[in-house]
Amino acid sequence: MRYLYNGKEAKAIDSHAIQTVGISGLVLMERAAMSVAAVIIEREKKEKRILSVCGVGNNGGDGAAIARILSEMGYLTAITVVGEPEKMTEDMKRQLEIAANCGVPVISPASIAEGEFDIILDGVFGIGLSRPLTDVYEKIVNDINSSEAVVYALDIPSGVDAGTGAILGTAVKADCTITFGINKAGLVLYPGCDYAGEVLVADIGFPKCSVDSVNSSVYHYELSDLSGQLPVRPGNSHKGTFGRVLVVAGCETMCGAAFLTAKAAYTMGAGLVKVLSAPNNRNPLLSSLPEILIGGREELEAALEWADVVVIGPGLGVSEESEKMVRYVIENSTAPTVVDGDAIRLCRKVTDTLSANFVLTPHMKELSYLTGVSVAELKENILDRTKQAAIDWHCVVAGKDARTVVSDGKACYVNVSGNNGMATGGSGDVLAGIIGGLLGQGMKPFEAAKLGVYLHGLSGDAMVKQKSTYGLMASDLIEGLPVVLGEHGGVQ
Repeated sequence: MRYLYNGKEAKAIDSHAIQTVGISGLVLMERAAMSVAAVIIEREKKEKRILSVCGVGNNGGDGAAIARILSEMGYLTAITVVGEPEKMTEDMKRQLEIAANCGVPVISPASIAEGEFDIILDGVFGIGLSRPLTDVYEKIVNDINSSEAVVYALDIPSGVDAGTGAILGTAVKADCTITFGINKAGLVLYPGCDYAGEVLVADIGFPKCSVDSVNSSVYHYELSDLSGQLPVRPGNSHKGTFGRVLVVAGCETMCGAAFLTAKAAYTMGAGLVKVLSAPNNRNPLLSSLPEILIGGREELEAALEWADVVVIGPGLGVSEESEKMVRYVIENSTAPTVVDGDAIRLCRKVTDTLSANFVLTPHMKELSYLTGVSVAELKENILDRTKQAAIDWHCVVAGKDARTVVSDGKACYVNVSGNNGMATGGSGDVLAGIIGGLLGQGMKPFEAAKLGVYLHGLSGDAMVKQKSTYGLMASDLIEGLPVVLGEHGGVQ
């Protein structure tokens, strides 16, 4: 599990290391500079000409120190400074002075546009930027982006919001970002991660106590977390041990949604899956997935009593009958319940609050409908918006997007698995089934939603190697689950 930090939190860690622990800011700056220099020395030939574009803050100090270290190692380096000299920090002044004493030339910012350099180091703005870039800064960023140089961003590309990934007017498009000490949420979330390129987290010597002094509530999983997150399957078990999952899905024209959800729940390990669907879906479902139990929508009351877990909504339609079913489930389900697809839209007609046993899985348009916030505003700060939706609805919310965010109103899980081949019909139905299967095995709603999203993405990553991003289909995601569980989950 890796925690992600916003600019304020990252600055607090830095301040703790300097003010409380007593490590000099210049020492940390030297460590940061050495970490970047090490990357460049490993990757770039000494014939490459390097320009360090420095702002007047401490991010610029990092850039000046890197230029000096690389110069001492035999690289051809130069520095250009952007910003008002009177606002220059003391550490930046000191690094600029040291670089000058070591013979590193300081040249005009006009040299960026002249294209004389093979590598550009972006040290204009760091993690503290909160306003849109304009005027000279906008021109500098545009000149960097228009150059043919390889761009390394220091800590974060200038113009990217460290907490949200939003672009503040314009931003540097980096080939590689070396971020210092801890990873930043803005380097993981879109669109910031598109500007960051490859992200490397460099150890610059933050003491553990300094990192621990700031409690981040934002994190993502790594492959090493997977085996420890999966539900335990005892040897002395039977089909009832692993949960009875009720899937209420599929209108007359959407049989496939019910199939995908039910099969995903089974593939994830559910013991029994029962599907309530439109009458004409009965035979197609039984012929394609004979393992299921099947019933009509009129059986909802009895089926709800039977179920350990409920998944409602995939392909359900928005008819009056569907609305009645959603209302009944919301008002009567005491089991963990996943509300997906059409049921999300109908849910908003029925109530404005749920409870802790519910998981909502809206994509951005559905989340907009639930919250009354435009899709554009949601994307500007998906962490806070998803968290607030979970608070307002008193349940777990999985806001599905290129970077899905899952929140219980306290913490935010950011999913880093998956790819754009998964942007295809039925993908959300599979996710609902995966979460349902995990809930059936006793996982709590927040844990099941996080793990379900992660596994869903990992399956997509496994299958895209065979199918390509163009050919990946929702059914492939189900086929990929056993592959992922076998390779990374320690499951035989």
